[in-house]
Amino acid sequence: MGQLEVDASNSCIPATCNVSALCPPLPTAVRGEPCVLDGHGGRINSDRPVLLYSSGRLVVVRELDDDVAGDDAAATTAAVAVAKWKGGIERPAKVRAFVYRGHTAQVTAARFSPSGCYVASADLRGRLRVWSYDNEEHLCRLDLSTALAGPIRDIAWDFESKRLCIVGEGSKTDASSVCARVIQWDTGVTCGELGQHTRNRASTCAFKPNRPMRIATGGADDSRVLFNKGPPFTRVVDGSVAEQEHSRGSVNRIRYSRDGTKIVSVGTDKSVVFYDGKTMQLLHKMTDVHTHSIYMCDWNSDGKFVITASADGTVKLIDASSYAVVHTWDIASTRQNATGLTAARASDAASASATPPVSPRIPMGAMQMGCAFVKGDVPVSVSLSGQISLLSVPQGLIENSDAIRLEDDRLLSGHQAAISSFAFNASTNTLYSGDTDGVICSWNLSSVKSLGRARLGGDETHDITLMDKVQGGAITSMVYVNDTLLSSGWDDKVRFGSGRRGKDLVMEQSVKLDAQPNAMAKGNELVCCLTVKGALLLKGNQVVSDLISLPYGALSVCVSSDDSMVIIGGDDCKIYIYKVEMSDPSSLGLKEDHVIENGHLKAIHALEMSHDGKMLASADVRDVCVWSIEDGWSPLVAKGRWCFHTQRITCLAWSQDDSVLASGGNDDSIYLWSISKRMKRVHYPFAHRGGIAALEFLDSNDGMVLVSAGSDACLCQWDVTNDIASKFG
Repeated sequence: MGQLEVDASNSCIPATCNVSALCPPLPTAVRGEPCVLDGHGGRINSDRPVLLYSSGRLVVVRELDDDVAGDDAAATTAAVAVAKWKGGIERPAKVRAFVYRGHTAQVTAARFSPSGCYVASADLRGRLRVWSYDNEEHLCRLDLSTALAGPIRDIAWDFESKRLCIVGEGSKTDASSVCARVIQWDTGVTCGELGQHTRNRASTCAFKPNRPMRIATGGADDSRVLFNKGPPFTRVVDGSVAEQEHSRGSVNRIRYSRDGTKIVSVGTDKSVVFYDGKTMQLLHKMTDVHTHSIYMCDWNSDGKFVITASADGTVKLIDASSYAVVHTWDIASTRQNATGLTAARASDAASASATPPVSPRIPMGAMQMGCAFVKGDVPVSVSLSGQISLLSVPQGLIENSDAIRLEDDRLLSGHQAAISSFAFNASTNTLYSGDTDGVICSWNLSSVKSLGRARLGGDETHDITLMDKVQGGAITSMVYVNDTLLSSGWDDKVRFGSGRRGKDLVMEQSVKLDAQPNAMAKGNELVCCLTVKGALLLKGNQVVSDLISLPYGALSVCVSSDDSMVIIGGDDCKIYIYKVEMSDPSSLGLKEDHVIENGHLKAIHALEMSHDGKMLASADVRDVCVWSIEDGWSPLVAKGRWCFHTQRITCLAWSQDDSVLASGGNDDSIYLWSISKRMKRVHYPFAHRGGIAALEFLDSNDGMVLVSAGSDACLCQWDVTNDIASKFG
């Protein structure tokens, strides 16, 4: 089975793997397109707030009970060793999300069935999958590879959990292709012919949650809302339907109230339109509710309020009976003030005679692309940067809302893109992770929660877009040394930052490199940075060597704990050992001391020295080898012994007592090896979709805990104590 093929075995982390904590990725948000969220969760999740969203090729079900409850209640919940979720399946309390990996293309929409037992998800290639949520194997019930000819933009369930409406883009050349379908949920059989939109492009749909059954669909180009009745479903064209209330652009979202009496639609014309749920006659139209396009809307549980999210950086609460805005959350201004940027968001001064007035210029990262109400009528919003905002509600505004427990709006951070590296501060139990977008995030590993994102400051240019990118390209490596975080990236810079226990991390200085960096490693104080042109030594936020040219391509590096030795793995299948020496009074240099030849058959992609400095582990695309430093670099484990990875091995990590070595690779697998039991191994398959980027053993009193990060933007903790005891003794 190829890496991108999906079956029941690799659609999620296997239940046999001892995942003790999981931090999920953030929602994927695309500028100009709504971010589809589902906060209703169905009946089996009615006792907890959950948020369903897509992140790249993943579908994420995220539990928000700890985030909504407040710090004290969250600490009490986290103290519980085992909790129940997904219909009674046991899981560790710190695993607060489920990540489904059954798609091979970017997921565009996902919705819970009314029962909550199934999830329907769809992607850019027009594929629709209906899979079990309350079963630990999450088996797929329906898989339509071409449910539509193009991307599927929205999904809606009927109230019986028997039918699905899907809308998106049909073929522009095939006359038989459609942009809106209604099908049986388990067979894919069509249940009628829905009205089709101009240019075969639809953007949203909604199913009436009771009888008589109705379906409303919104166009991506024709600004129309079409009404259908059934089953079998057919378009209503009796002249009473208010189809053309939006003046221009796309109808971005349509949603029915929970009792089915009203429909609301929003679009790029900045208007909010209310219709009768049974006849779709116009009830009221609110114009210019926002100053920019409105991307998303949702009803609260009793149908009295509607929440809207817009590219103007605000989220608004509308009273559905008086049709008035009763509260506004200005998230863009809040983010600007929190990061120390100028709160003024007015655009460049326009001439006094200019008409119409120039719209405010909104930071791109603060544009609100999606919103939803989760259980307890807690408003949730997602920005273009992917960060999730839990919005506090004034006392008495929404009756019985759990949002009043939030003293202030709460921001949930993380990664949207693949994590490429991380660094660990053992003294504060803080982990810093960097991704391919240039974003750095801080994590408290005790509570397994994000502390926030790093930002530029000091001598560095501030990021006025609020996309939180501290590197101009992908981050290639990170190290933490002497209370300072160092990161290198494809912008050919090494940046230095510090923060209070991981919070308010500010990257204040940078060093420009002459070439693109490949890898970085630290000793006690010395840091070695590899570039495509050679090696560079840094110490105390300064470069302490000239660029050291190497006669081979340097791919991996490690530094001894006493800063006396640098070891580099090359693309010529050799391992080079260098002594660090003073080349002149003001700079350091490297002197070749030994070369390990014939140890590997492929390029060396990972190196790691044991904590006691007596062993060196190395890895290529298949083999993991271990060398005795004290015994003249003789092999303890030679090539051909630990050779079970099927793709490039990207990272290695030693346990605190140096008895166990962990390896991770692009084959999505993590292996555990023992020096004392070299014929045995522990295998965690499908650990991260897309490959493992970094591994680290924690110094834990609760046993042996391994932290991993990967291309799926997830951060996982694995309790490997029992597996090591049973396999290695």
